[in-house]
Amino acid sequence: MLNRAKQSGTHAIAAILLILGLITAPTVHAQDENEDAKVKGRIQKLINGQQPKSLEDVVALEEQVTKLVPDLMKATVGIRVGPAQGSGVIVGTEGYVLTAAHVAGRPNRRAFIILEDGTAITGETLGLNNTIDAGVIKITQEDWDPNNWPHAEIGNSDSVKLGQWCIAMGHPGGFQPDRNPVVRFGRVIHKYHDVVTTDCTLIGGDSGGPLFDLTGKVIGIHSRIGPELTHNVHVPISAYKNESWDRMLAGERWGDAPRAPFIGVRGSSEEGNCLIAEVIEGSPASVAGIKPNDVIIKFANEKISNFDSLILAVGIRRPGEVVDVVVQRGDEEVALQLTIAQAGGVNPEDSEGQEQEENSNDDKDQPDKSDDSRSRLPLQPQLVDEQDGIASEKAVDLSLQSVSWIRSIMMLKPAGLYERNHVTIRQAFDKVIEKSGECTVRITSGKQSLALGTIVSEKGYIITKASQLKGDKVRGDIECVFADGSKRPIEIAAINEQHDIALLKVNGKRKLVAVQIADDVEVPIIGSWVITPGLSSTPLTIGVVSTKPRAIKGGLLGVLLGESEESVFVERVFPGSAADRAKMNRGDVILSVNGKEVENRQMLIDLVRSHLPGETLKFKIKRGEEQVEIDATLGRESDVFGSEALPRGDIGGPLSERRSGFPAVFQHDTVVKPNECGGPLLDTNGKMIGMNIARAGRVSSYGLSAKIVAEVITSLMAEAEGDESADKDE
Repeated sequence: MLNRAKQSGTHAIAAILLILGLITAPTVHAQDENEDAKVKGRIQKLINGQQPKSLEDVVALEEQVTKLVPDLMKATVGIRVGPAQGSGVIVGTEGYVLTAAHVAGRPNRRAFIILEDGTAITGETLGLNNTIDAGVIKITQEDWDPNNWPHAEIGNSDSVKLGQWCIAMGHPGGFQPDRNPVVRFGRVIHKYHDVVTTDCTLIGGDSGGPLFDLTGKVIGIHSRIGPELTHNVHVPISAYKNESWDRMLAGERWGDAPRAPFIGVRGSSEEGNCLIAEVIEGSPASVAGIKPNDVIIKFANEKISNFDSLILAVGIRRPGEVVDVVVQRGDEEVALQLTIAQAGGVNPEDSEGQEQEENSNDDKDQPDKSDDSRSRLPLQPQLVDEQDGIASEKAVDLSLQSVSWIRSIMMLKPAGLYERNHVTIRQAFDKVIEKSGECTVRITSGKQSLALGTIVSEKGYIITKASQLKGDKVRGDIECVFADGSKRPIEIAAINEQHDIALLKVNGKRKLVAVQIADDVEVPIIGSWVITPGLSSTPLTIGVVSTKPRAIKGGLLGVLLGESEESVFVERVFPGSAADRAKMNRGDVILSVNGKEVENRQMLIDLVRSHLPGETLKFKIKRGEEQVEIDATLGRESDVFGSEALPRGDIGGPLSERRSGFPAVFQHDTVVKPNECGGPLLDTNGKMIGMNIARAGRVSSYGLSAKIVAEVITSLMAEAEGDESADKDE
């Protein structure tokens, strides 16, 4: 099927022209025809990678993306092979699903393919090219009818240009029944014969998902990530064509998957530093002179704060690299040199010609008998499903292995100009800021920037994210900084805890210009722009709507889960979590929750996700030969992880402490910092269609819809003004 793709170039061009011809209705008026031609020309230039230079260009991009998204979401699927979850895309009408090799694992495995509506169909893994991470699955569902199933068309990755716009879809964290395939929009940063990188942010569970061009054709498959938000790596679609395609369909497996870097130490992140508990004899660490009870404070010139940060620092190195290491040994600092090796005890210089060992048990998932408070390098960062607080090392991640070459690329060719958020792109949105007026302020305390705020009334009322005004972040009086640089003291007038919104009142006389709320937009369209204004005439950052609104209840149990054919069991309990307080242990088999029998890992995740922090769940557990019942009161992610990114390789910067427990939020792919929440999300008309309420992960920020925000404002202002009246009466 795929080797015929090159022969259809003329038809592809015709199809593109046909699509573009449908964007505006034909008219007999010459003026309208000229305008129609301008629109077509503008869109075609943008499809080809031209940088948007005006608001009209920005709107044209939005129209193209929102038109494509519904059909592309239908072709994007979740994949489950054994206990692992990833993503994929159905291509053509013959029932083939493209994915990453590390999702499929090996040929002839049973797979479940989960459609957008949650329907699960059966499939079988075919061949794999491990070297570039390309794999194929064949749908085996008996009632497969190619005429009634969604699918995408294959594009041409050879013609991809730097700066070209693209759409990424997938299921970060694994398929979730209440969430559509997550949409991200970005640009091509780098292109080589065997790899394409973009700034469409990815994370574990996205592996195998599709990268589309702006004609809706597949140009890449998600493979792995690097340490920066612009390090998102895709297998070019050319890897699935011609001879490679024939080999995959024949069930052939070839190439060597990159081995993880290895140094050979054990330690604990519970110590608050990177204390080395054990050094494996003959390992790189041993040869370098690292000793038990050493505290690693620098690795490859990077500061190391705890054992998890060492895991990340090692994970982005290349086997064979020589790195400088500094350890604290007693009262002195000792400088050492260490040569990175490969996992499995294979040195880079000895690996040539050796066959990769087959793991015949890779469908099985049994708990490790070792001490759960320690980790052995190398480990991929633990994968904690978003909002669940339940995780599995078998969840398919986007590997951080062997990505030091990405770092080299970035040093030689920084993403810069080709990034979606580059200043020259954001300047195309300046008219949006002009239309909105100076409706955004910054909330500060001392020298600390706490949050952004949104002016909602001429009477001096401003809303912001309430939880940003609490705790040790507040160091003195709270002030409001306006776009002109002036400052005014402010007071908290009222708080809505459910939505985490605080209503503030500006002290002193100053006429404010309130934001225009788009009360006619109940739900932002998936794929449409959301613009975050700062205090300048150019937006702070931009993004697109990724999902429909959904509840983020976010009760945290705080365990890593394993799954076998017979049971779901606890692999690790996070200190300070609900599971820890309830005395759950490693190896506990979870039989039921609130009387509902646990059939599989996903069911347990869904059960926990459906409850709010503070709710108590009753777990029936098998511990050894006996059964026990445990009550666990769910907490929040911040109870365990605070504002740090969860230990799963987000590498996306700090997260909001309050990032769950919301009745309804929509997800968007804008990169905002926790202290940039509280401000408005604008549409291209300069109207407020939402409010930034949380930075939740590497791929996700959350917004409250304008409808919810308007209702909360009305309620809080009535409360505040009622209190003012009562004070005057007294």
